[in-house]
Amino acid sequence: MNILRHQVQRVLEHCAVPQGAKLVVGASGGCDSTVLLHLLHDLGHPLVVAHVNHGARGAESNEDERFVRDWAQQHEAVFECLTLDAEVMSSGNQGFQGEARKRRLNWMTSLCNTYEAHAIALGHHADDQAETWFLHAIRSTDPWSIMGMAAKDGQVIRPMLNVRRSDIQALAEDKAWKWREDESNASAKYLRNRIRHELLPLLEELRPGSTAHFQRLAERARTLHDMLAPALEEARAKAEHLEGSWSLEALTQEPLAIEAMKRVLRDQGWSDASVQRVQTLVDAEVGQEVQHGSKRVVRDRNALVITTASSTPEIEVRIDLEAGSGNLTTPAGTCMWTTLRCPDSLAELNTHHAWIPPHCLPAKLRTWRPGDKIQPLGMEGHSKVSDVLTQAKAPNASREQALVLERLSDGHLLWVVGHKLSEEARINLETFADTQGIDITYTPSQLT
Repeated sequence: MNILRHQVQRVLEHCAVPQGAKLVVGASGGCDSTVLLHLLHDLGHPLVVAHVNHGARGAESNEDERFVRDWAQQHEAVFECLTLDAEVMSSGNQGFQGEARKRRLNWMTSLCNTYEAHAIALGHHADDQAETWFLHAIRSTDPWSIMGMAAKDGQVIRPMLNVRRSDIQALAEDKAWKWREDESNASAKYLRNRIRHELLPLLEELRPGSTAHFQRLAERARTLHDMLAPALEEARAKAEHLEGSWSLEALTQEPLAIEAMKRVLRDQGWSDASVQRVQTLVDAEVGQEVQHGSKRVVRDRNALVITTASSTPEIEVRIDLEAGSGNLTTPAGTCMWTTLRCPDSLAELNTHHAWIPPHCLPAKLRTWRPGDKIQPLGMEGHSKVSDVLTQAKAPNASREQALVLERLSDGHLLWVVGHKLSEEARINLETFADTQGIDITYTPSQLT
């Protein structure tokens, strides 16, 4: 016990954890976390024992909770429990394990603040590190993913990260410390379990010491990452002129700028596949974009812009002769319309002022959609609305709020409001003289 306790004490000192500091400890009831509880208790740290009941194993999950609660009571430690709904977790974007991991960390962070604890201690060990290395190596194209877990990562510390699983279990058996076995840890359903029970034992057989080797490799990758971090921050400062706006010139000329942007995206939760698609935007047409969850990256004229995907519901307002006057205000601008006879001169009309003849009514004002097309006045072919907005250099802030006027009878676009009138709404002054139509004026906001 003295050797393992000394190793844990040394890691705590390395992580700048004061003697006697209060710690939140993630406790599943398994061997690893139970041994960690005993060692931290023996080292004199007041503990907040944090257990998560995932509800995935029915009565077994409840027995785990009871076991951890009993340990806390016997050792005069605070006990806290979070109960999760396994079905809800499984339906999340990151699957059961990913969603549960996220909820656990958020909850334990809140406990840390509530109890004014110094850190969150987790029972990860050297074998976990090797498993994590393999998981990242086969799933991710991010070269820094192989650096695995850190002994200290923000508020999280891992005091047993350099200790082998076999040594932890040997200590528990020697001290007759009881723990709970989670049968799901033996299931071949999870990739991590197959790496643990099949791949790593095979590698140890082929080359003894492989597990320790992967641990050292992860540590080496983390050291190199930390050395390169200042250079990545410098590259980011040169490329990200405004928050979320990355200069295309810098991205093409600064070797580390692309890597710095990728790092930002991954830190925001973007998948490897999405990050690779973002990189292709450097050579894409203006207006192209890549979306991931609630975030998106748009190819602007001189930059790649990271923004939040719009959650604004689509606007639809009917316009007809019977209803007469009306108005609509959006972040992009204001439309006002009224019933009016045909103007005496076309000089009064422009991209901000349109007169809509009766055969184009009823119509509706709505937000534009990808795939919308218009036949611009005086042209035979059609243009994408996205291209119209791009050619007009519409800023991203107003682009997604841009309006079009659509004829209800056939869905043809009559106007990209503020930008292009359509051949469908062409006016013949002789034909429409003294005819009542709808007169619409558009006043853009400061966004445009």
